Amino acid sequence: MADTYTDGKGNYVTWNGSDWVPTAAPATSTQTDPTQRGGIVRNIGAGVLEGDAAAINTMSDPFGNIIGKPVETAAMFLHDALAPFFGYDRFSDADRAALSGDPVPQPGTRIISALPGANPADVPANTTAEQVARKVAGATTAAGTLGAGVGAGVGSAVAGAGGAVTGDVASRFVPDWAKEATELAGNVVGGKVTSHAVTPVRTVTTPERQRLVGILDAEDVPLTAGERTGSKPLMKTEQMLGQTPGSAGGVASDVQTQQRAVNKAVASKAGLNADTLDPTVLNDHLDKLGTQIGTLASNNNMPIDAAFAQTLGQIKQSLPFLKKDAAQEIQARLSQLNGMITVDANGNPIVPGTAFVNLLSDLNDSIRGASGTTQTKLLQLKETLRTQMESGMAPDDAAQWRQLNRYYANGKVIQDAMGAAGANPAEGNISLLQLRTAINRSLGKDAYAKGYGDLNDLARAGQSVLRKPPDSGSPQGILINALMKGVPLATGGAGGYLGGGVEGFAAGLATPWAIGTAMRGRIPGTNYSPGQSYLTNQLMQNVDPKIVAAITNEANAEDQRNRMMRR
Repeated sequence: MADTYTDGKGNYVTWNGSDWVPTAAPATSTQTDPTQRGGIVRNIGAGVLEGDAAAINTMSDPFGNIIGKPVETAAMFLHDALAPFFGYDRFSDADRAALSGDPVPQPGTRIISALPGANPADVPANTTAEQVARKVAGATTAAGTLGAGVGAGVGSAVAGAGGAVTGDVASRFVPDWAKEATELAGNVVGGKVTSHAVTPVRTVTTPERQRLVGILDAEDVPLTAGERTGSKPLMKTEQMLGQTPGSAGGVASDVQTQQRAVNKAVASKAGLNADTLDPTVLNDHLDKLGTQIGTLASNNNMPIDAAFAQTLGQIKQSLPFLKKDAAQEIQARLSQLNGMITVDANGNPIVPGTAFVNLLSDLNDSIRGASGTTQTKLLQLKETLRTQMESGMAPDDAAQWRQLNRYYANGKVIQDAMGAAGANPAEGNISLLQLRTAINRSLGKDAYAKGYGDLNDLARAGQSVLRKPPDSGSPQGILINALMKGVPLATGGAGGYLGGGVEGFAAGLATPWAIGTAMRGRIPGTNYSPGQSYLTNQLMQNVDPKIVAAITNEANAEDQRNRMMRR
């Protein structure tokens, strides 16, 4: 079908492939022709096809459709807006078609128009409702299809729908020559407003906090919307829901699930698969690791070669320059090492692996009991001895030795943290706040600050992402606390007035239950919470409203082209 337009003076012209030529008025379609019926449903279908065409066109020429067409629309608007001031005529329909139309239809347009019995050009949009439904369907389909490529299909579709509605409404209040540009502006504004409407929590978090959220995600630790976004008011609201009758039970269940996941993440650093860390579990695991380390050590020895002897000599020479406590402790461990040296079958000096394990255990006890420079020097000595022991092992044994000793060291840190006071440790639940102190006791007082240890990131997450706000004191907390207490009281009072004491009590509990369910409730049979997804802004991740507006504009262009073809 050739593209036929009016030239603005009532005359019809048709594009013949190279020029516009006068033509007779096209025949008017009748409603008796089944292919010319309108209706909401048919227009939604036509809009979907136009959206598909726009998506294909955009993928085939992203620059032309995302940048070029909006620029052309803005340029034509500027030309027509200035026409009265400079005395020239505004563009006619034919002029607009020549400037912004596609003499050779784009791939998506050709594919959709060739579908048998499904050409959108055969479906008229006769009413405002049909026109809006068609545009929304086109924008939603085009934006959603292209947005899915970057993981933002739903969000892009929502933004596209909002932009389509806003643009259509705006274009109905301006002259014909300004409609296209006004609709494009409406697409931009509507897409941005919609994006903001479905991203309710806007907080600025640091890259380090975002990294820690990623650490917890990788460990499969479930996070609330407040913890994920860092929003203080949201975290406070979640905290108050956990303390309010009607919602506290559901929140407590989520807290318990999160705690078990934290326990499991911490335990995994010690090679333990458990979601509780009571003394029996930890002691049995450490005993098992100790046995494995002992078995491996009995099959290996630490060689005393010339290079290692020279290193030990240098350490001894440095003792007079150390603090007295450090010098004495290191000298004691070196003397212990010297007393363990023997010779193997070939007459080479060695330290038997079983003896080395005892030395390492004593050295670890010394490290935990030391502080400052003494602790730092003992840690350096431990690393020197560990490296030398591994030098005498086969590669597989050395790898296993490192892993077992790593697990054992992490297990001792966990055991230390579990010795803290409070209900959580007594019930087998690790406190990530206490983990920080245990890390410093094991690896040095600056170990946490320097990022040392496999458990450091989890300890940091406990200090940041999972740290609960104070129960009271802040203006935000006082306000939210009052609201959370006032709503059940007011609702309960109204319910009691209308239905009696029991009904009033039930109504008072129903409100926090409803709020909690809306915020954290899950779809039955799944672990998906629409409220959490909404509050964590996940719907609009990777959505660019400017690009969505350009895609919506391309879908509008398809709709406009089909309406012109029907004239």
